[in-house]
Amino acid sequence: MKLYRFIVAVMLSISFVTLASAEEKKLIKGFSGGMMVHSGYQYGGDNPYNLNISSPTFGIGGCAKLHLSKHFRAGFEGYFSTAPISKGVQSGSHNKLFWTGALAECYWQTGKWIPYLGATLGGGMETSFYLFEGDKHDWELEQVSVFHKQPFFVVDPYVGIEYIVGKALRLTLKADWVLALNSDGLNRPMGPRIYFGFIFAH
Repeated sequence: MKLYRFIVAVMLSISFVTLASAEEKKLIKGFSGGMMVHSGYQYGGDNPYNLNISSPTFGIGGCAKLHLSKHFRAGFEGYFSTAPISKGVQSGSHNKLFWTGALAECYWQTGKWIPYLGATLGGGMETSFYLFEGDKHDWELEQVSVFHKQPFFVVDPYVGIEYIVGKALRLTLKADWVLALNSDGLNRPMGPRIYFGFIFAH
């Protein structure tokens, strides 16, 4: 967990350093970035226990973007998304996704509205914890449980819209569908997510 946060922090720092350098050379038209929370639903599961992981999922993350032209932006983003699991396992079981990568998107401004669409390419990690017997609230050793990690390559297409609140503040709403690819092919569970957040722009 700490390593993932460190990676996100490094990528955001690099993007802001690049932004500052590009600003001096007037190669960009502006920049924006902020935090977003999300909720969605995931289903399916690649596991040897025939668990169909159908569950709501919740998470948080953020992005940083350079405005390279009037209609094109590029940058980085990263998110955590956790889905509690209850069917076929004990309370406390969960499936967690972390992913980060470089994004590219097209956008258009119509009055105070800025619709956009794009995609993120990068990587991530799926962490699964299945508790088959026991209680998450005690301090007893749980003998029948599984902890598994699976790295993946991510392709994340998305579409969204921003609303300009003020000179530097925007609200954003977007939807995506994370496509996670591992050595066995398309990783599951998968499903849609809806994001809402605050974006600061210059």
